Amino acid sequence: MNERQITTLVFDWGNTIMVDDGQFSGKMKDWPTVQAIEGTYETLKLLSAEYQLVLASNAEDSSTQDISSALEKVNLDSFFHQIFTHNELSAKKPDLLFYQNLVKKINQPVERIVMVGDDYIKDIVGAKLAGWKAIWFNPSGLPSNGHLPLQDMEIRNFNEIPDVLSHPFLPDVQTCLGWYMDSGATHTLLSHVHNVAAIAYQIGLWLEQSGMVVSPLLAHRGGLTHDLSKLQEQSEKNHAVLAAEFLESKKQFKLAEIARRHLIGDLISDRTRPQTWEEKIANYADKLSEGNMIVSIDERLAALQRRYPDFASQIKKNTPYVKALEDEIITALGTTPVELIADLKKALFNKNSHSSKGIL
Repeated sequence: MNERQITTLVFDWGNTIMVDDGQFSGKMKDWPTVQAIEGTYETLKLLSAEYQLVLASNAEDSSTQDISSALEKVNLDSFFHQIFTHNELSAKKPDLLFYQNLVKKINQPVERIVMVGDDYIKDIVGAKLAGWKAIWFNPSGLPSNGHLPLQDMEIRNFNEIPDVLSHPFLPDVQTCLGWYMDSGATHTLLSHVHNVAAIAYQIGLWLEQSGMVVSPLLAHRGGLTHDLSKLQEQSEKNHAVLAAEFLESKKQFKLAEIARRHLIGDLISDRTRPQTWEEKIANYADKLSEGNMIVSIDERLAALQRRYPDFASQIKKNTPYVKALEDEIITALGTTPVELIADLKKALFNKNSHSSKGIL
C-alpha cells in the first residue's frame, strides 16, 4: 500500500459504517436501536493504525456532533479523525464541490485519498469525477449504472478493505481509455472493447451469484483492455502477447494474463488456454461481441471467418474449443446459450430490466 502513498480513507456513513434501513427517522443518535455494519469495529481499528479515517455524510438531520454520538453508541467514534456533513462542506455528494471542499478540509492531495461508500452515484461517481480513488462497498453485488463500473476496487464485506488496500488497484476506466488513445484506437475498436467489458462484467456478476469465486470488476477491466495492442500487431508477436507485455509493464499482471489468453487459438493448449474465471469470461465475452452487438458464438465465428478469410479454416478447426468454453460457463450459470444471449441483451440494452436474481 505504501507505494501508492494513500494516507486518508474517507467513509460514507449510512449503510457504509452504520445501518440505515429506513425503519426510524430523525437523528440516528436518538433512535431506539442503532447498529454498526458487520465487521466495522475490527476493520476500522486495524485501518486507523495506518491511515487517517474521515467520515463524510449527506445526513440531513444529524450534525457532526450528532454523528459522533451515534458512532459512540457502537464504539466507533474514536477511530475517526474528522467528521463532515454538507453543512461544513457547503454541498452534497455527488456535487464536485463536496469533494473539492473536503480535500481542502483534510489538507491532503487527491492522489492520497480513497473514498469508501455504498452509493454508486453519490460515493463512487462523485469521487471519481473529483479525481479520487474509490472503493465501492456493494454487499448485494449490484451492477453499476450502464454496466460501466468506474470504481477502482469493489468489496462485498467491510472486512475486505485491508486486503484490497494491500494490493495494486485495477486501472480505472479513464486510464484504460487513455492507453487506447495513445495507441491510435478507432471508434470501432473502442465500441467493441466496451461491449466485451460490459458482457464480461454481467456474466461475472451472474457467476458470482451462482457461488463462483470471481471478480466481476476484474472481468470488466480484462474485457476492456484485452485488445490494447490490436492496432499495433507485429509479424513476430500477435496483439494478445503485445497487450500482455504492455500490461505487465504497468504491473497489471492479472490483466496481462487475460489479454494473453483471449484468442481462439489459445483454447487448444493446456499451457495457453484461460485458467481463471476472469480469463474464461473475457475470452468468451469477446466471442459474443460483434462490434457493439451481442451475438451467438456461431454468428461471431462466421463474421470472423468473413473478416479474416486467410484464417477461416483455422477458426473452423478451433470452433469445438470455443463451444467447450461456452459449455463450461453456461453449465456454471445453469442456463443455455440461447437464454444467456437473451438475458445479456435484456440486462445490457434494456434499462432497469435486470433483477436481483439475474438469470438464475
